[in-house]
Order: sequence, then C-alpha cells, then structure tokens
Amino acid sequence: MKNYTDKSIAFISELPFTGKVSRDHQHMRTEFAQFCALKADHYCFYDYDLKLNKNYDHIILLLSKTDKLRDYLYNNKSNLVSDLKNYGKKIWFMQEATAQVYQRMPLHHQIYHYNLLQEVDGILTENTTDFNYFRGLVGDEKQIDTIPTLIIEDNFKHLLNTPKEEKAMIGGNCNAWYGGFDSYVTALQFDVPISVPKMRNVENEDQFINLLPHVTFNEWLEILSSYKYAVHLMPNVTAGTFALNCAFLGIPCISYAQSDPQRLCQPELSVEKFDLEKAVNLAKRLKTDLDFYNKCATDARLNYNKYFAEEVFIEHMNKILI
Repeated sequence: MKNYTDKSIAFISELPFTGKVSRDHQHMRTEFAQFCALKADHYCFYDYDLKLNKNYDHIILLLSKTDKLRDYLYNNKSNLVSDLKNYGKKIWFMQEATAQVYQRMPLHHQIYHYNLLQEVDGILTENTTDFNYFRGLVGDEKQIDTIPTLIIEDNFKHLLNTPKEEKAMIGGNCNAWYGGFDSYVTALQFDVPISVPKMRNVENEDQFINLLPHVTFNEWLEILSSYKYAVHLMPNVTAGTFALNCAFLGIPCISYAQSDPQRLCQPELSVEKFDLEKAVNLAKRLKTDLDFYNKCATDARLNYNKYFAEEVFIEHMNKILI
C-alpha cells in the first residue's frame, strides 16, 4: 500500500483527544479512518490555545454542526485562521454534515462560518455534489475538492464472509432528518424483520422495528454484516457512511444518488430524492429477483474497491495536498 508520508498534516476538531489514531482503534468511524490513513496528528479545539506542537504543511479544520463548538469559536477564536497560519502552510475547511447545515444556526454563527470560508486556503467537501454550493460562497479561485469517506479494513476483512440473514437495516433512524419513514415504507417490501441503529435524539421506535443498542463503529460493522438488505432514504446529503459500509460488506442498499458512496458503489439502487415509487419497486425486485440481488451485491463490492479502497483514498489525497 502506498502511504501518505510526503506532507505533515494536522486535523483540529471537537473530538476529545490529542495525538494520532492507530490502525487497531476500536471506533474507526469515517473521520478516525481519515486521520489514520493520512498519519495525521489531531488536536481538540477546547484543549489548546492555538499553539500546536509543531508546524505542518496542512491544517484541516473539522467544524462540527454543534452549537457548543460554534459558540466557543465565535466567542474565543475570532482570528482562528490567521492565528493557525503561524503553524500551517495551508489551512483547509472540512465539511461536516450537509453543506447547508450552518443555515440552521443563529445569524451571527452563519456570518462567522461565511467569513471563515473566505479566509481558508481550500475546502474539503464530503461529496462532489456539494462543489457548486461552496463555489457560490467563495467563488472560483479557491481550491475545492472531496475528502472521501473511508473504512480502514484491517479488522473487518473477515466480515466479508458473513452469511446474510433475511433481515433489513435502515440507516439512521425514523425521524425526519434521516428520512426514516420513507426508508421504513421501502423496507416493508422485503417482508423481513427490520432493524435501526440507535442514534442521538432517537424516539422509542422498537414498537415497530428492532432498535439496536448504541455500539462502537467496529461492533456496528459486525452487526451490519449479517443483514441481507439495507435502505437509507436520507434527504440530507452527508458523507454517505452507511452506503459505504453496505458496499464494503456487499449488502444491496437503496439510497439517494446525491452521496458519492451510494452513486458510485450502487448505481442501480440509487434513486433521486423523494422518488419513493422507484425505491419501493427496487425493494420488491431485490426480494423477488435473485439474479438482480446477486448482481447488486457483487457490483457494490467491486465498486467499493474501485472508488473507495484505502489505496484509492491515499492516491486521491496525495494529488490534492501535494
């Protein structure tokens, strides 16, 4: 595997740790996988006073959607980017959640967000479908590219041989943010038990479906690997982590085409936003047409390796950061 060792990289987020992420980390969700693959250092916004341990070629700011972090930055870090340029040759903004998530925040947070985008050297988005939105905010001169969703496969390759059971998984949960009701209606077509992972702010949903306990990412992939079907009709375009998890495990997943992992890995099962009729018909076909099911499962794995394997991620980030 080609390692990314040419440039020094630091991420700064509100995750409560400082240091590197080892390849045997037990909660290797997307951002941890990205830190790990790039051999990057990580700093927590709350644990330092804009004084890093060393200088870096690239500093990547992962600003979460939480009000807590936005309040902290607004009140304490008015010169965030200019101060960090003392430690980094290039400062990046990295998208978290939908491109428009900041519009749900108070106006002063929105202005802070807009001004920060003008000051950074580049923007890393979760999907290519977000490019035009950010271009509208910052113009044509600033570098914009994707930082792909990623899985560190080391501890998960054995899951590729897990037998699939007659059951369906819904990504997210059954509230409006995740489009859970549409996913539930689609999953009903499989006529199998339906599960949903426990997320923050989840209602009591186990009257109708199996509500799974909150687990680490590693435990989550172990659970998901035994499911035969997946649905994730989330109208808000984010990193596509659930779609990528399914593609890695060879699970056909019906989802919206706006996320890169879904569109690239499972094109035959990608639908336009709110096209519930097509989603329902695809579910019926997956249930009744074994050849179609097997083709979708095989293509998902092949496309995952083609577009989202760690080697592909490293090559992509090398081109951007060099």
